[in-house]
Amino acid sequence: MSDSSAMMRRAVLEVCDAFDGVDRRGTGRVTDQVRRSLDDTIRLAVVGRVKAGKSTLVNALVGRVVAPTSAVECTRITTHYAFGGPERGEVVLRDGRRVPFDLVGGGLPESLPVPIEHIAHAVVHLQSEVLRDMTLIDTPGLATTTTGHEDATRRTVLGHEGVRAADALVYVFRDMPLRDDMEFLREWGSVTDTPGQAAARSIGVLSHADTFGGTPWGADDPIALARDRAAQFAQQHGAHIGSVVAIAGNMAQAARAGLVREFDAGLLAGLARVPELDLELRSGDDFAELAPGIPNIEAKRLVDLIGEYGLRHGRGPAQQGARALSDWLVRASGVDELRRALAVRYVGRYAFVKTRRALERLERLAWANGAPPPLRGIIAEAHLRPELHPLQELDALERLAALEPTHPLVAMLDRQLAARNDAEKLAMPPSSPPTQLRDRALEWSVEARRAAVVEPYPERQNAYQVLDRSFTNLALRLGR
Repeated sequence: MSDSSAMMRRAVLEVCDAFDGVDRRGTGRVTDQVRRSLDDTIRLAVVGRVKAGKSTLVNALVGRVVAPTSAVECTRITTHYAFGGPERGEVVLRDGRRVPFDLVGGGLPESLPVPIEHIAHAVVHLQSEVLRDMTLIDTPGLATTTTGHEDATRRTVLGHEGVRAADALVYVFRDMPLRDDMEFLREWGSVTDTPGQAAARSIGVLSHADTFGGTPWGADDPIALARDRAAQFAQQHGAHIGSVVAIAGNMAQAARAGLVREFDAGLLAGLARVPELDLELRSGDDFAELAPGIPNIEAKRLVDLIGEYGLRHGRGPAQQGARALSDWLVRASGVDELRRALAVRYVGRYAFVKTRRALERLERLAWANGAPPPLRGIIAEAHLRPELHPLQELDALERLAALEPTHPLVAMLDRQLAARNDAEKLAMPPSSPPTQLRDRALEWSVEARRAAVVEPYPERQNAYQVLDRSFTNLALRLGR
């Protein structure tokens, strides 16, 4: 936990204690829930149309094949993948009861112990390091002919009777978004607290980057084309989605889940001298040989594992063995870029999001009918505490990024939230002495104050004012 996260947590706990000191009988239930919520991990819902590649993406992120990618019974319900041991599964029924079930091969079984019409969702506890920081929620497909499947997703993401299971959204597109995809994202925006939060809490994934544009056998690299298109889409729709990452889902799953064996690498390396045209137009005869000892049926199996793109471009790395091939698949697939985006945009900022949500809940309690007036004074004072100022930085970032995601102020606000120390906040070397850091903070505070006076656009003006206080607080702390 970073210093700023620890200070925010302590500030919220002190507000809870102050509330209880005024009226423990009236506030205790809410303050106890707020205290527990500070230990939550972020819940990311993976959403998209049928066959968009959601479960494949979940497997790639978890690093194991835990989510079925074929149309079996458990794909018709929402499944939460959370950290825990021993590894096990359970279905949560609509009446609140829980029914355990055994995992099969470390993943979901094809059938569940209870009819799906009685199931609210399933929970799978896994010993995966990725899940220490997040809970992944795999949802049924949207735009299906079975409305019950889509309803399950909408309950999870958009909320049901005011309750949402998801904190943030990973929206998976197979190729490019269609009209109903954008409608769902607009609905997501309507249930977040501000327009800026809709973009800040969502990220898009083009999941079939290796076939973008139709075929991996042409002159253009489909993954490069997909990355360019993802960047364009993020710029065009910044109000609805924070960023878009192009991913080759099957390649990422094969590498991250450890599905590539030395035997596979040897087969692929054995195809190195086969002309690309022969590989592309290989015979329909399963037992006709593409290369000595390598029949077509093995090439088909490799395509099922890593796709046509992997078959074409993975032959070189495969000559160095399975480890080298897996490393290449990870790099080429773009999965590490997605993991970094999730770490920075979601996991890294979740402490701020949790704190903001906790304060919002305490504020609602303070202003509820019949609440003791001193509670309002406590919450008003909390908003002025320097250790809670990062919440204003987050709000300013979200508001400005929704309108101008590439504005320099967005990067500056992002630096304040992501920085590991004072030097990083001020873009100075780690060895800088406190006096130099203080001088820089004072200089930037004055610049931000002057800019706020002449800035005509409200969101930019707000960002300058927030940064003015950020640098003033920093200078005061460094001057002690």
